Amino acid sequence: MTSNEWYNKGVALHELGRFQEALDAYNKALEASPDNAKILLNKGMVLRSLFRYEEALDALNRSLEINPADAKTWYTKAELLMDLMQYREALDAYHRAIYLAPEDPEAWYRRGMALREMKAYEEAMDDFEKAIRLYEKKCDMSSMSASEWCKKGMGLCKIKSYEEAINAFDKALELNPANGKALYNKGLALRWLGKHEEARLYTEKAVEVFESKIKANPENARFWYNKGIALRDLERYNEALQAFEKAIDINPSFTKAWIGKGIVYDRIKKHQKAIEAYERAVDINPVYSDLL
Repeated sequence: MTSNEWYNKGVALHELGRFQEALDAYNKALEASPDNAKILLNKGMVLRSLFRYEEALDALNRSLEINPADAKTWYTKAELLMDLMQYREALDAYHRAIYLAPEDPEAWYRRGMALREMKAYEEAMDDFEKAIRLYEKKCDMSSMSASEWCKKGMGLCKIKSYEEAINAFDKALELNPANGKALYNKGLALRWLGKHEEARLYTEKAVEVFESKIKANPENARFWYNKGIALRDLERYNEALQAFEKAIDINPSFTKAWIGKGIVYDRIKKHQKAIEAYERAVDINPVYSDLL
């Protein structure tokens, strides 16, 4: 197989969540094209999915040495630096991405997510609003993917434009009825609008999608976490705890899973256990210190 064929195989395996196989394919592609920045970027992304952060950072840095003007690689590196709690370096990388691609809504959206994670809520809102304006200005709405519509909906939720967000999630679901994030977030938007019964139906559908993803890839901590969040919203607390615990078993440093576990313990009045879970989250990432 050629380098490009190995790369395309890696992309397909990556999308299926078969991360180790995808990594093997990217490595095969790099044997023939060791200085291909695009392959190195994708290798960094799949290593991040495998929680091999230092190796991922090395791959992304190599990609940037070859192509330092690629905004996507910069904001991918920024997200990895967030995982490593190197916040100043992460913001520098986001700023570089936006400098290189000021009209790219994805760069603004991702920096907004990082700022929200760092609890800089007003700055995050500014970035979300900028991203939405750019999506509306630049994107050919007829060519947007389900993932892009879902991201637009999530951005609209951040500025409390729930009706518009639901329209975006509906577009995502027209393109991919099994988009778990679109189902879950549509349920959230409906709940914020007070449509609780309809919201529950979409959350239940999201659980079914997350379960099917877990069946295909049981070692993906993110799928277990997503399932736990949806089950928590359905007040199926024992099942939610099991999902969060499975996510933590796979990745003990998964901060949000510890927080999710703590919230469930709070809701079932096991406050000491909740505090223990929050303390673990803060140990991993001190930005969450206000939980205690």
